Amino acid sequence: MQKPKIDDKLTLLTDFGKTEAICAEVLDDPATAGGVLLKVMTRGPFTEGQQCWIVDRDGSKIGATVENVLSQTIDSEVTLSTVLPA
Repeated sequence: MQKPKIDDKLTLLTDFGKTEAICAEVLDDPATAGGVLLKVMTRGPFTEGQQCWIVDRDGSKIGATVENVLSQTIDSEVTLSTVLPA
């Protein structure tokens, strides 16, 4: 999986099912070697510490952890931390 760009659409697989997300910001994670923080706009009952999967276009999955949830009306700004393969 390549590092997403701003406005890229992502599919997240969570314990409550699949949901779509739009990438709002991409940052390097200073706490993890090779780590990435993705801020996405999405819908669903996300909670900090929750585990989810980012589903790539080819169907492969990358694990991610919810670091922060900021609710804004129907959509939520969710920060995901993950390590993308090189």
